[in-house]
Amino acid sequence: MFEQQLQVIAERLADALHRSVIIDDAALRPVAVSAQTGLVDASRVEAVLQRRTSPRVRRMLSERGIFTAREPVSIPALEPAGLPRLCLPLVHRDQLLGFLWLIDEPPLTAAQIERAKAAAAQASRLLQQRAAQQAAEFGTFAALASALLQPGERRRAAAARKLADLAALAGSPPYALAVIRYLAADGPAAGRDGLVRVAGDLRRRALPGSFVLATPGQRELVVITTRDAAGPLRDAVRALPGPPLVIGTAGAAAVLDAVHAELDSARYAAEVAAAVPAFDRAADWGELGSYAVFEYLPRDQAAPERICLGITALLTERTGMYEATIRAYLDCGGNAQQAAARLHIHRTTLYWRLARVTDLVAVDLNTGDDRLKLHLALKLAELTRPARRVI
Repeated sequence: MFEQQLQVIAERLADALHRSVIIDDAALRPVAVSAQTGLVDASRVEAVLQRRTSPRVRRMLSERGIFTAREPVSIPALEPAGLPRLCLPLVHRDQLLGFLWLIDEPPLTAAQIERAKAAAAQASRLLQQRAAQQAAEFGTFAALASALLQPGERRRAAAARKLADLAALAGSPPYALAVIRYLAADGPAAGRDGLVRVAGDLRRRALPGSFVLATPGQRELVVITTRDAAGPLRDAVRALPGPPLVIGTAGAAAVLDAVHAELDSARYAAEVAAAVPAFDRAADWGELGSYAVFEYLPRDQAAPERICLGITALLTERTGMYEATIRAYLDCGGNAQQAAARLHIHRTTLYWRLARVTDLVAVDLNTGDDRLKLHLALKLAELTRPARRVI
């Protein structure tokens, strides 16, 4: 019903202004597209045919401020043969619901822009009504998803049956869990209120049936999804506007009521995603590599020293060059040529630095056991250093 009404708005505006109109949701996916009227370019054709906006174009539009704008934004041509556009954010009570797009060639007149604003207001009301309906559905889903995380087996089984009856998840098993947290756990946006907003943003950007959200907690948001949808979910979380989030995923449960067993692993994956920059704020437990070793070990700041005595001397700001050198050397399996190439240094320089490392830490790099304990201690140090503070 909502899509049909949005389509009517798009077509009427296109007829009135003699130019093509697209109405997107908050994830830049078209929900209403007028027939081609007037000029058109490759970006419009791509959006219509693929029913989405490419990551490249999304980045450029984000740089133009469309996700934070509350008034129309003029967008110049994004490519050599492209056309300028007018973007009208569709907002209700400061909540971004979508966008209305018009080709701005020939340039829109003031009267045409006012006509477009009126159509955008109608579209905003419809999208808000759709969002309210979806929120009610997700409220039911959230209670059931939360029940799936509880210890009672009968309660979990009943919740799984109900979610299946409601067709809450469109994908096929295996099922996975995701844990979403703020990168800076003590930042100004952290807490349940911030995570409630994150849940709303994810709902509005999600494909129907791609996941269900449990009731947001004080520090984390738990998501139940299918294994195939976990990758797009990680991408969506990293792309959300606002303070940066981290996401950890885990699991390959054959049945929905078994997914609760993956919660600890998903939480640990989120911890690794927050601590290790190489994961770019999104980690899956199955792809943690050697970091998975530490899930059930104490992870206080003294832990690396317990594994490799003297490692603390290598973890100072002053010795950072030597730490980076030995990390590269060990990550390359002790291959000096590969390590030197990775560090962009001569092998002679590499050997000199490695000798300095053995002065700082009493290890013999020719001994497998010493290399192993040093490598493990360095990996663990990434998890036990103070959290990255990025807001």
